[in-house]
Amino acid sequence: MASQNPVINQSGSASIKSGQFCTWNTANGTNSTITIANASRSNVLKFAISGAPASGIIVDNAGQSTTPFDGVYSLKPNSPNIVVTAFGDFGGSTVTITNITNAQNDAEASIQCQTS
Repeated sequence: MASQNPVINQSGSASIKSGQFCTWNTANGTNSTITIANASRSNVLKFAISGAPASGIIVDNAGQSTTPFDGVYSLKPNSPNIVVTAFGDFGGSTVTITNITNAQNDAEASIQCQTS
């Protein structure tokens, strides 16, 4: 079971529900990858990213290239292979992932982080 607002130090995983946020403490000078998926079978996941570097990060938003990584995203339900992934040197930044899905139609965000 996930803690209320989990913290990932460089590598790890977490799940967050509506109203929760996850903090990812990245490393400076190393490549890191974050992948976010919608664990819900029936509801759209909406989440916000903040704190990522404005440049130097490669973002794949469900198959579409996007920059910068900071912003608002949505992922449709029952599609575990459709994800948002970002890769690059996050420069030691603290990235926050906030689940902004409506609590009445909650969708859990599944977050995986890896630092090389």
